[in-house]
Amino acid sequence: MGRKSRSAFAVGVFALSALVTYNVAAMAHGHSTASSLGHHMDSHIGHLEDKHDAFSFEAHVVARAGDRRPGDVHHAVKGARVGLKGHGHGGVSGHHRRRDDRGTSGTSEEEGATAARENAVHRRSSEARVEQNVEHASSRVERRAKAKGKFHVLLTANDAPYQRWQSRVMYYQYGKLRRAFPDSALGGFTRILHSGHEDALMNEIPTVVVNTLPADVHDDGYVVLHRPYAFKQWLETYADDIDEEFVLMSEPDHLFVRPPPLLATKTKAAAFPFFYIAPNDPKFKPIVERFNEARAPPEAFAPIGSSPVMIHVDALRRVVPKWHELAVAMKRDAQANEAFGWVVEMWAYSIASAQVGVTHELVKHFMLQPPFDKTMQVGGKDAYIVHYTYGDDYDANGRFTPGVNQGAAALKGGGGWHFDKRDFTDRAPRRGELTLPPANAGEAIRRTIEIIVEAMDTLPNWGL
Repeated sequence: MGRKSRSAFAVGVFALSALVTYNVAAMAHGHSTASSLGHHMDSHIGHLEDKHDAFSFEAHVVARAGDRRPGDVHHAVKGARVGLKGHGHGGVSGHHRRRDDRGTSGTSEEEGATAARENAVHRRSSEARVEQNVEHASSRVERRAKAKGKFHVLLTANDAPYQRWQSRVMYYQYGKLRRAFPDSALGGFTRILHSGHEDALMNEIPTVVVNTLPADVHDDGYVVLHRPYAFKQWLETYADDIDEEFVLMSEPDHLFVRPPPLLATKTKAAAFPFFYIAPNDPKFKPIVERFNEARAPPEAFAPIGSSPVMIHVDALRRVVPKWHELAVAMKRDAQANEAFGWVVEMWAYSIASAQVGVTHELVKHFMLQPPFDKTMQVGGKDAYIVHYTYGDDYDANGRFTPGVNQGAAALKGGGGWHFDKRDFTDRAPRRGELTLPPANAGEAIRRTIEIIVEAMDTLPNWGL
């Protein structure tokens, strides 16, 4: 810890210690509650540990994101935040009053002694609560100090089998790399489950549950439309619970092959450039301009989608509301929906970030995409993520034969080699069902299958 960090930490501990002293002193002098300042600070310290909001009372509220570690089994936490309330009596003792032969004087003395005992108990309880809050806050300060230079992985998914098995493989690989490289920039992990209810993976993957789109917004089968709304809810409800300043927005079919460094800064995000997101293409420019209400200049638009994107949480707060608004509006717009189709949400992110002034560093080796990338490098640089969204078909010699080996015949060894994640939309691939591609198919697709098969063979209850 540097000199400035140690000084900042010392100031924080001193302030919290002073708060304890102030509260204890106040109660020792007969005050039934702490001062308004002490109460305000106490409330906020408690808030650091358990965020209390509208979602807290829903049955689907689940595990906190910041306290998970890869490879551990965690149980979902349901229900409301359990808060400690004040112990005032309103002047009435809990004991029944009675008259006896001792007269009113004896009764008054007895009640006074009882009240004194109760006040002592309440005072000790309050003191313990303040000390516990200080301990929690100090722990949070230490965790955030350790999280400097790291990013938190955010995965959005629903509970369909298609995304469930991909999410399990992704989290398995993330955990493996984080254990192997504990000093890397890989921080915590949270799956944002936008199904509105828990699923069977709550104890396997650190998860928070958010709602589906509002009733008046129809996705028309376009499940990606839930993604911006999921991040919007995460920011409103859970963002304060993580220790990292930066997040990586990711998807189930992203596999870490190397821990990425912290590519983003507070003033600039980092993103992968997509060839099919071209805001300044003359055929798309009129549509972009219709949704460019802020009149951002052409050079502000980047060829990016929302994933993978590494970004500071404060910058994400600026982008997400506009991103959600544009994604819904563009999906409802016939011309935009026809032009952008399945990637309309990605276009919405590009247009939204340009309008709110969030810029992105384009990192070509952020990820590779077989079959277009055969090696584990992009532009001579080692990639960090493999994105297996495209179908892969090869003949027995490893020659790329797009479309030739697709279907059940290829899966049964009827010629060549084939893999497409869409073959497993309704179920997970079975153990032993996937085989490695021909040697000449390239390292990228071979490494992809190796990671998936390893996860399948290792994870319990595969096919869940």
